[in-house]
Amino acid sequence: MSQSYTAQSALLTGGSLPSSRDDDLDSTLGDDDSSGAEYCSATESIYDFRVENGRTYHASTYFRMTRMDIVYQAITRIFNGKAFFAPVRHPHRVVDMGTGTGAWAIDVGDQYPEAHVIGIDLSPIQPKWVAPNVEFRVDDIENPWAISRSISLIHSRLMSGHSIRSWPNYLRECFSHLSPGGWVEAQEISWLPLCSPSGPFPPESSILRWHSIFHRGMRNAGHNLCISAEDIARAMEEAGFINVRVHHEILPMGPWCSDRRMREAGTLVRESVLQGIGGISSAVFTRILGWGILDMELFLERVRKEFRSKKIHGFWPLLVLHPSFFPCLPYPILYIAEESRHFFNNLLREVLKHHIQLVRKNYPQLTP
Repeated sequence: MSQSYTAQSALLTGGSLPSSRDDDLDSTLGDDDSSGAEYCSATESIYDFRVENGRTYHASTYFRMTRMDIVYQAITRIFNGKAFFAPVRHPHRVVDMGTGTGAWAIDVGDQYPEAHVIGIDLSPIQPKWVAPNVEFRVDDIENPWAISRSISLIHSRLMSGHSIRSWPNYLRECFSHLSPGGWVEAQEISWLPLCSPSGPFPPESSILRWHSIFHRGMRNAGHNLCISAEDIARAMEEAGFINVRVHHEILPMGPWCSDRRMREAGTLVRESVLQGIGGISSAVFTRILGWGILDMELFLERVRKEFRSKKIHGFWPLLVLHPSFFPCLPYPILYIAEESRHFFNNLLREVLKHHIQLVRKNYPQLTP
C-alpha cells in the first residue's frame, strides 16, 4: 500500500500497518492538469480508519501526525536544512510521494515559490490552508499515475518495504513522468540497526531482537524491509536512469552524537520511537506472529529501556539516492553546458556507456 505509513516511518511515528487496501475511492481521473480532473474524489469512507488492539491504521490522529512532523524535523536537522540533494536549480513542477502531513511539500513550496508542488498520499491529513503553489491529492502511487508527464523532481522519503512494494514499477513510473533533465530522489532508512564502537549493543540486545522479530513478521506478510542502497540503485538503472549518486548519513537512535544538530535529531528520533514502537509492533506481533498482548508489552518495555540507555550509540543508515534522467543525448548536452569540462567528459562517457548497454541488451543481433 502506498501511503505515509511505511514500515520505517511507522516505527518513528507510531502508526500501525494496514492489512488490506482501501479501495473505496472514485478514481476516474483525467489527463489535463489545468482542468482539475486529476483530483481523486473520495467518499466519506476515506476518513474511516481501521482500529486493532487500540491502534488506528493510517496517520489519522493528531498525536501521530505530530510525531510525523517530529521525525521530519529530525531529518531536516540531519540534512542541515536541505530538502533534497538532487541538483535541481529551477524546478517548475515537484511531486512528493507519500507526503504524510505535507511538511516537506509545504517547505519546498516556500523555498521555490515559482514551482508547483504536489503532495500525494492515501491519507487526507494535510493542512487545508497552504500557499497557492502547493496542493495535496489523495491517491495510491501503486496505481497508474494521473499526473502530467513534465515533472522536475519526484521525491519520496521512508517508503521502502511497505509503501513501495515494487521499486522497479515505481521507478518506471517516475522515469516516464519526468521532464527531460528531471530528477528522482529517494530518501530511505536501511532498516538494519548499527552502532558506534563507542557504544555497542549489549549481548542479547532487545533492540536487535525486536528488529529480528519484526523483520520475520513482515516477511511472513510478504514485505521485504531489507532493501539496500544497491537494490534501489540497481532498480533505478534498470528503469533507465543513469549517473546514480548515493549520499550517506545516519539516523541516531538517541542524543549520543557530539554534533549539536545530530544530538537534537537523536533526541527527536528517540522520543518518537518510545511513543511509536507499540503502534508498529501491535499488528505484526499479535496478528501475524501470534504473540499475546501482555507478552508483547513486557518485551517492548525492555526495548524502550534499551533505547533510553546512554551507553548505546545506535543508529540506522540514512541513504539519499538521486539518479539523473537523460532520455536522449541533446538534453544532457544542454543541461551540462554550464558545468565543468571534467564533469562533461565523465557524464558523456556514462551516457554513451548506458546507451551501448541498452543496445547490447535489446538488440543482440547488432553486436558481435
